[in-house]
Amino acid sequence: MIYVISVILLMAGRGRRMGYQRNKMLLPFGDKFLYEIPLMKFLDRGYEVICVIAKEDRDIIVPRLPISKVKYVYGGQTRAESVISGLNAATGKYVMIHDAARMFVHDEVINDIAYAIENGEVVLTYSSCKDTVKLKDGNKITTLDRNNILLASTPQAGPLDLFKEVYEQAKKDNFTSTDDISLIEKYHPEIPIKLVQDESFKVTTPIDYEVAKILWGKEQ
Repeated sequence: MIYVISVILLMAGRGRRMGYQRNKMLLPFGDKFLYEIPLMKFLDRGYEVICVIAKEDRDIIVPRLPISKVKYVYGGQTRAESVISGLNAATGKYVMIHDAARMFVHDEVINDIAYAIENGEVVLTYSSCKDTVKLKDGNKITTLDRNNILLASTPQAGPLDLFKEVYEQAKKDNFTSTDDISLIEKYHPEIPIKLVQDESFKVTTPIDYEVAKILWGKEQ
């Protein structure tokens, strides 16, 4: 099957801030695990999905994957290594890279991103900053304008070949980043970045999980 869009669903992180004995991807939501909620959002659109999983979770996750529709690869020691594994398995012309912990990504956001990348754009999904942000420089404190602060989210998306290129270059340069668009900022500053806003949150802490269960219950 020929795909236009591939989705790299990052599921290999340990989620230590959650304080859970297992990968937070295995947090239960009714009869589902956390990762299955965003997974189905992308599968329902007919996208190619590559699940990047931890080897130690294989026996739990793989039997639950619809293998005829999903690929899986193993993640690395870092987020970048996990993304590279996913990129190497992707076959679509365009790619969305998504942290599965952002389980409530909105449908209209996915649609907006798909439209943008199919028209040749590179997309940064973000949420707005609601807090007052201060920058510490030595003993000096400066208050930043929060209206100009973007909190990077996912999916981050664009042409597959472009992301492969910048990740390969970053590996050669031993350059580490915590998101994908920052590599395009570094190696292709001439490329404009389209912004798509999404105020859904990432399940990171036990409080997040409690909130997520409430939201999931309302959706059901």
